[in-house]
Amino acid sequence: MRKGWRRLIWAVLGLGLVVALVKLGESREALEARQAAERTRIENLYHRIDDDLNDVDVSLSKLGAAASPRQTVLLLGDVWRATGSAGAAMALLPLSHADSCDMSQFVTRCGDYAHALMGRVLQGRALTNEDRRQLQDMRTACAQIRQVAGEAIESGDYVAADAVDGGCYDQTQSEAAISEYPSLIYDGPFSESGENQAPKADPGERITAQQARAAAQRLFPGEVGEPVYVAGALPVYEFTVDTADRGQVSLSLTERGGQLLSFMASPTGDKNDPPSDEESERLKESALSFLRELGVEDPAAAYAQYYQGVAVLNFAPRQEGVILYSDLVKVYLDRDTGEVMGLDARNYRLNHRARDLPRPQITEKQAAEYVSDSLQIEHTDLALIPLTQQSEVLCYEFKATNDGTFYIVYINALTGEEEQIFEVINSEEGDLVV
Repeated sequence: MRKGWRRLIWAVLGLGLVVALVKLGESREALEARQAAERTRIENLYHRIDDDLNDVDVSLSKLGAAASPRQTVLLLGDVWRATGSAGAAMALLPLSHADSCDMSQFVTRCGDYAHALMGRVLQGRALTNEDRRQLQDMRTACAQIRQVAGEAIESGDYVAADAVDGGCYDQTQSEAAISEYPSLIYDGPFSESGENQAPKADPGERITAQQARAAAQRLFPGEVGEPVYVAGALPVYEFTVDTADRGQVSLSLTERGGQLLSFMASPTGDKNDPPSDEESERLKESALSFLRELGVEDPAAAYAQYYQGVAVLNFAPRQEGVILYSDLVKVYLDRDTGEVMGLDARNYRLNHRARDLPRPQITEKQAAEYVSDSLQIEHTDLALIPLTQQSEVLCYEFKATNDGTFYIVYINALTGEEEQIFEVINSEEGDLVV
């Protein structure tokens, strides 16, 4: 009888072992499939970055030979558009890729610097020797970034993808290149770089690494890694968390106040087709619900872009009905699930505070008279837009069309001056503002 029980016990244990091995095999297959999908996504991003930076290099090279203001403006515009596309791709690299944020901010500064120079040339001011030196430095630095992308493409060694399996990127691989980026003399509008800018509001009391880790655990239950302290104008604690429902999440919390500055998970799919109106509305509502929980006041949707299974929706808070564009927040959503999978609140944390808003000195009707007669105005808002990192101006924001082309025109609400004009390009990747 005892022998019979022992045989039964061993049979049950053997069956359990077989089931465990089968599940382990399935788990490994699922992990390998997820890693392969992530590597493909990152490879596509590197190819796009390489193509965009090649366009930047060509345009910067031509600028060295351009003499006429017309050609100078056209080439600076090409630099601005290509760096914007490259920066958007870099923003989708995993945060575990240690220099992706630094590279993205630098490329964004390059584009905004080119845009600022466009404004000077259009005002009749020629490029100075210092401007041309800065442009040459930009070309050198962009070549360094392109080399990194090219080496990754050639070798197929996308180290950031290893984060899916809990891997860690060696930051020393890129520190030297980052330190060689030139420091731009920058005063362009709509800058997304605030690394040298002190927060404009009281960020709160300092928290310890242990407190930050506890906060990370509350936000994303799971196995929280060791904190990495990153100094700067807005010091942060960075973490990776292995979660049960989101996979590995990278996040950063501000040292002052312990506020969520950014986080990023990986999308579950790679959907690339333009969203339907129903999907767009569903994604927008999901993002708005998340922002309200985060405490963003009366967020206004700005524009959206779509890449590799991800929707990137931009919002700006409102004060007394005025849109505060310096305080932009980016929300990343998984297009397959509709759930929020990422956040970039750096501009919001740096800039958001109560403003002493001026009263418009001209009416909306008077401001509309400064808009080109060729445009059909469809919608108007009041907005506070940045002119430099230190100055903002109250404008009427006119959204208008002309023969199927969509524009946004900003008219100074105090003086009636035409401050900015943007063309909005409807592409498969969303609304692109140029």
